Amino acid sequence: MQYNYILLNEGFYRWLETNHLQIQSQLLFLKLIHLFNISGWSEWLAVDNQRIMSLVQTKREKTFIEWRNKLLGKKLIFYTKGRKGSPSKYKLNDEITFISEAKSEVKSEVKSEAQTADIYKQNKTKLKKENTAHAVQKKTAYGEFKNVFLTKNELEKLESQYPQEFEAIIDYLSSYIEMKGYKAKSHYLAIQKWVVLAYREQKKREENLIRGVNYGSYSQQKPRKICTEYPE
Repeated sequence: MQYNYILLNEGFYRWLETNHLQIQSQLLFLKLIHLFNISGWSEWLAVDNQRIMSLVQTKREKTFIEWRNKLLGKKLIFYTKGRKGSPSKYKLNDEITFISEAKSEVKSEVKSEAQTADIYKQNKTKLKKENTAHAVQKKTAYGEFKNVFLTKNELEKLESQYPQEFEAIIDYLSSYIEMKGYKAKSHYLAIQKWVVLAYREQKKREENLIRGVNYGSYSQQKPRKICTEYPE
């Protein structure tokens, strides 16, 4: 069984025409209906006080309890007090006419046993998924001095862009950080912005020196002989 959300809301407003209920308790009942709806209309709704207090915008638990007691006094809901690690549970009272009239048969498959829609557990599952997603983006230290921090995805991009050079490029930045104390919010962006160019420039200078050319000299200047021995 489940409820027709629109009929339940309309029925509640018709009920209010002949029954007095303070406005805060009205809001609380409507929020509970909303939670029942997003939970799939399970028989019992498990939700902690802080979640409902946030929905009705009150920070005082005593005030929230007073509003809830009004609903219990009108017998609109049933309530089971929770305990540590297990939130309170709520159930709509089908003996109230407008609630009973809003019931409708579910044509889809339903489990034979009563299910509890635990909003508290739903929030924990969502948080767990967010933490898992964050863990995927966790950065690992790379480079000669283990001070270049990249995510797995960033490392794979560098390997794809610079298959023959990416390790040397990372080592270049690692040495620069160790020597200069260089800091950057994103080592990946630093590599893309200037490290690749700087590494290649240094590599070019080293290759020129190996060929006996003094990097930066005029092209017509004769190559200098490289000293291969330490001076006495």
